[in-house]
Amino acid sequence: MKAKLQTLKAFLGALHTNKKGSRIKKKLLIIESDDWGAIRTPSAEAALAFEKNGLEIANSIYRVDALASEIDLNSLFELLSKHKDAEGNPAIITANAIMANPDFDKIKATNFQEYHYEVFSETFKRYPNHANNLDLWKQGIAEKVFYPQFHGREHLNIKRWLKVLQDGNEAARFCFDWGTTYSGREDYSFMEAYDWDHPDDVSAHQFIIEDGMRIFEATFGFKSESFIAPCYNWDPKLEDELSKLGIKCIQGVKNQYVPTGIFGNYLPVRHHFGEKNANGITYNIRNCSFEPAMNRHRDWVNICMTQINAAFLSGKPAVITSHRINYIGFIEPENRDIGLKSLDSLLRQVTRKWPDIRFISTNQLMNYLND
Repeated sequence: MKAKLQTLKAFLGALHTNKKGSRIKKKLLIIESDDWGAIRTPSAEAALAFEKNGLEIANSIYRVDALASEIDLNSLFELLSKHKDAEGNPAIITANAIMANPDFDKIKATNFQEYHYEVFSETFKRYPNHANNLDLWKQGIAEKVFYPQFHGREHLNIKRWLKVLQDGNEAARFCFDWGTTYSGREDYSFMEAYDWDHPDDVSAHQFIIEDGMRIFEATFGFKSESFIAPCYNWDPKLEDELSKLGIKCIQGVKNQYVPTGIFGNYLPVRHHFGEKNANGITYNIRNCSFEPAMNRHRDWVNICMTQINAAFLSGKPAVITSHRINYIGFIEPENRDIGLKSLDSLLRQVTRKWPDIRFISTNQLMNYLND
C-alpha cells in the first residue's frame, strides 16, 4: 500500500510540474547528473576520521560521495553503452561539471586569508585511482555516453567558507585538514555557490562564472551551452552574464531559489519547460527523479518510470535528475553497485515500454525546441 501511494503521489506531482510549458511530440529522455569533478568526502580514511570525531557528515549520505574513480567511470560508461534508443544511440548522461576545487595548501599558507583553487583535473592527480579520469571523460564524450556541461567553477560559497575558517571553527578546520569543505548539515550554506549575504556578492559570482566557463572551454575544446546552479540557487542578475558567455539553457527544478540575503530564506520563482527569459535563455525543468543513494528503501525505478510516463503524457521530455553520488564506489563499492543495478533496470524498462525513445543530452534539446 505504501509503495502504491508513493507511485500515485509521484504521478500526480509530475503531472502538476508538467502542466504548463512547451510541448514536444517525440519521446526524449535526458539524464542530468550534477557534481562531477567536485570534491566531497576524500577517502574511506577521512570518513572514519569524521565518524570518530562525531561530525555529522559521518551519518550523512555525503559520506560516500567522492570524486569518481576510474573504476566508477568505466563501470558507468559500460552500462550506458549497452542501452540503445530508437536511433541506435546509447544512453547518455549530461555530466554537470565543477571546474575547480580549493587548493588547501595555498589557502592554509595565507592563514585562511586568501582563496586559491586548482583545476579539477589537477585534483584527479592527487587521488589514488583517478589519474586517468580526464582521458576517460573525453572517451565518454567520444562514445556519446557522457557529455559535460557547466555546473560552476566550485561547488562552494567561498566567502562563507573562508569566514568560518578564519573564525577558527573546529569542525570546518578539521575537515579542511582532511581536504574537504563539508562537515555537516549546518554547513550546507557552503554548497550554495551563488547564494549571497549582500547584493554586492553578485559581481564576484559573475567573475567566478566567467572564469569557470573559461576553464571549461580550455579543458573540453567546446563551450557549455547549458548551466545548472548548485542547489538551484542563483540571482537573476547572473543570467545577463550567462547569456554573454553563450549559455542557451538553464537547467533546474520547477522553482528557482532567488537569494534574499538570509541563508535558507529564498524567493521561489516558478519556471516552466521551454520558457525563455529576457535574454532568450530557455529553462529546462527536471520532472523526474532517480536518486538510489538518497534512500535505499524507495522504489526508484518504479517511481521514475511513473514520472517519465507523466512527462510523455504531458508532451514534455523526461528530464531525470540523478546526482553523481548514485554511481560512486570509491569509498563504498556497494553504493556504486546498487546505483548501477537500478539504472540498468530503469533503462531496460524504458526501452521496452517506449521503443521510440530517444536518448539525448541537455544541449541537444535545443534542436527539438527550435523545430
